[in-house]
Amino acid sequence: MTHEAEVLIMGAGVIGSSVAMHLSQMGVTGVRVIDFDLEGPLSSSELNAGGVRATWGQPLNIQASQVSIDYFATVAEEVGYRPVGYLWLHSPERLPAALKARELQTSLGWPVEAWDVAQLQRKIPFLDKTDGIAGAVFAPRDGLVNPNTLKNHFRTKAKEKGAVFEDRLWIRSIEVQAQNVLVTCEKMERPLTHEEKIEIYAGRDPGVPHKKVQYRAARIVNCAGPWAADVARMTGYPCPSFSVRRQITIFDSRDVDLSHYGMIVDTSGVYFHPEAMNGLSGFCDPNEPQGQNFEYDGEKFFMDVIWPALYERSTAFERLRHLTGWAGLYDVSPDESAIIGAVDVGPFAGSGKVFEAHSFSGHGVMHSYAAGLALAEKMVKGRYETLDFEPLSGVRFETGKLLREGLVI
Repeated sequence: MTHEAEVLIMGAGVIGSSVAMHLSQMGVTGVRVIDFDLEGPLSSSELNAGGVRATWGQPLNIQASQVSIDYFATVAEEVGYRPVGYLWLHSPERLPAALKARELQTSLGWPVEAWDVAQLQRKIPFLDKTDGIAGAVFAPRDGLVNPNTLKNHFRTKAKEKGAVFEDRLWIRSIEVQAQNVLVTCEKMERPLTHEEKIEIYAGRDPGVPHKKVQYRAARIVNCAGPWAADVARMTGYPCPSFSVRRQITIFDSRDVDLSHYGMIVDTSGVYFHPEAMNGLSGFCDPNEPQGQNFEYDGEKFFMDVIWPALYERSTAFERLRHLTGWAGLYDVSPDESAIIGAVDVGPFAGSGKVFEAHSFSGHGVMHSYAAGLALAEKMVKGRYETLDFEPLSGVRFETGKLLREGLVI
């Protein structure tokens, strides 16, 4: 069975869905989006904290978030956008760099306030333990969004213009031919269990019935997230990115109502925000080994990593209780900025057949609208118009012109 497509997008997460929406809205017909886990219980779009911010250190990352958040604000009720702010607590060692970054952010039109410790205590009174804090910065238009409803918003808009989304497709080979690209997949003939998906991701065969399906496309787009490097290898070009586990925990914050606050990032790197009637918290462990790991360490992660940091910030956090949590994957590039654009290396230079948008290093949701718009402009009009995303091209790893982003969590 062979299907024809003008554009085949591999990966239907928030980035792939945004690319599909923008291409379809620009008049491209024959857009197909394939995924192994379409509803996304194991996707990075689903398993993240939902923060959106423009408080970055690179101008292009700031602008990509600005464009995206401006759009989220126009559909706020539909995508769950709430401008409740990002509050960063800084140690004496980190504060000067944070204030310098604030100058850049405000020069680009993003409101960011600088607070001393006295202001912090007045504005956020439950943070009554301030040892190690030299100051804070607060960006009121940063905030939270519902990643799942945002992804479905992009999909709905894409489907309205004729885009097709297909599930349970495991890519086996990609062949770039003279006139088109042939992508061969295994189509699972029934829905998979969570355990079966994990088995397949790990390279094992759980014995699920499948059939061979092929797609012949004029152009392909690699939006495979943590599996983008695998897709790149199958296509035949180098990709330096890797996947890494990130854990998130939900806790009962019985002694404080967090619902009035946004994302708070502690000096330790532990971050937290309200989640329904509870709290959500996570931490980016710099020693986490690379690779695909969906195992959540449970209460041990909470007790060893999250609670000690929160305990040191508030008496209201002295009686927290672990509820649940999960582990998901970041797709990370060497400079922790996204890889977007035409694949212009080796035999693909100037071909106009292979494109990519992945390796957002944890900020895919907050850049999703701008990234989809930019790539669609590049594919349809041959140039970037809204924002110049050329510095995010994958060729930067060949030329050494990296876009190092320091303000990651």
